[in-house]
Amino acid sequence: MRPRLRRVLKLAGLAAVALTVASGAFLALFFAHCGSGRARRKATSAEAQARRSATAGLAGYARPEEDTYLTYPEWYIVWSYQERADHLATGRPSAFPYFGAIGQYWSGYCSMHRITRGRYPFNAGDHLMLVVIGTSFTVEYAIRCAYEKTVGRLSEWLAGGQAVTEDRYAARAAQEYATFVHIRPWYEFSFANRLRGLWKETALWGPHPLRKWERKGFLTVDYALQAAYAWLIERASHATYGIEDTRTYVWIEGASDAVFTPDTRVRRAKELGNRAVIASLPRYQEFTDVAVGLAGRGARFVEIAGNDEILLTAIVPRGWTSAAGEGQMIFSASVPGRPDRARVALRCPVGALHATLTGLEQSGVVVEHVYDY
Repeated sequence: MRPRLRRVLKLAGLAAVALTVASGAFLALFFAHCGSGRARRKATSAEAQARRSATAGLAGYARPEEDTYLTYPEWYIVWSYQERADHLATGRPSAFPYFGAIGQYWSGYCSMHRITRGRYPFNAGDHLMLVVIGTSFTVEYAIRCAYEKTVGRLSEWLAGGQAVTEDRYAARAAQEYATFVHIRPWYEFSFANRLRGLWKETALWGPHPLRKWERKGFLTVDYALQAAYAWLIERASHATYGIEDTRTYVWIEGASDAVFTPDTRVRRAKELGNRAVIASLPRYQEFTDVAVGLAGRGARFVEIAGNDEILLTAIVPRGWTSAAGEGQMIFSASVPGRPDRARVALRCPVGALHATLTGLEQSGVVVEHVYDY
């Protein structure tokens, strides 16, 4: 082996060791800081135990309640991709607050770990997944930030701050991706198609050629790497967790035909009598849309996925405080590009969810998401 190659490999090995040590130290400090204190283990209520016989025959009816909290960090990445897409529609790529988004991911994860620690059994699978995707998100945004604020900013300056066709293509692809991940896992998005479209829909020559070539090269690498990583994660996810169910069971009272008929996405699974029914609703962002509609038509939620506690987030004016019956505020965070708005996380009893949703809607607050485990 040549001495120069040997030195390169040695430096690469040392860098990998240093990165591993640094990551381990960060995670140790993170869990030590966010795991302080321990809540009392949550007990199953007598009412919930009495309902078990009615749901015993429904496979997949119940899911772990802690998932309503531990899915927030995963969904935060969705919100960040949407915020980045909104920014790219009118703003410069170099101006997006990448490190602010990284901080919000880990801060939100920290808050959720504190809430669940001790109240529920430690969910190793969820925490492993959150560490993996959080690390991936951190690396992705750190690389984007480093590149966009150096090479990207230079090419922006050379173009006089004017967007080229590749900028507009990237903004459109970012919006398509943000829309997609609201309803499907991110790794199912076809980055390969966006790579092909980049070379098919944008020319090699045009105004501000240096910016065009820089963008074309950067986006080519970006889409190719994401396509490869998505392929890998999709197979790893299916091998570990299987194909996830896309429906959630909900115990509803006040279930008249007028409540159900307007939305064909609601399917009756079991009639319980006295206008009570167990229904299945679509998961992910559609669950929020359907639940808000049901609450507005008078449905009252008793259980969701076998649980009586749920998390939701809303976009509110700065300085907003929750009124009685609107849930317990867990934390508030800024929204990039909207200095007059904040994202708040609210903990709510499932039995009060209908009142919370209608109350927030009537007060003009945007319900962002109901975290259906």
